[in-house]
Amino acid sequence: MFNNLHTLELTAQDIALIEAALHTQKKILSVQSQAGGTGAHKKLVDLKQLIGRVGRAGAKTAPQPARGWLQALRAFAAPQASCKSIQ
Repeated sequence: MFNNLHTLELTAQDIALIEAALHTQKKILSVQSQAGGTGAHKKLVDLKQLIGRVGRAGAKTAPQPARGWLQALRAFAAPQASCKSIQ
């Protein structure tokens, strides 16, 4: 059928701002849900799922720190150096 997914260009700062707003909304819905709001509980569950998806999207767009060849060599050699057998 039709693809209902749309693309949207967001920067890492945009995603961080959206995620912060969603966490604020999560706190509000949590209080409402504890007060007995059944609609709030459903929205809270949906919101938690959305926060997870936004977090994963932010992790994909976050820039990885640049590593020099010396740091890469240390990272490669360090696990092998610490694997000494204990007798």
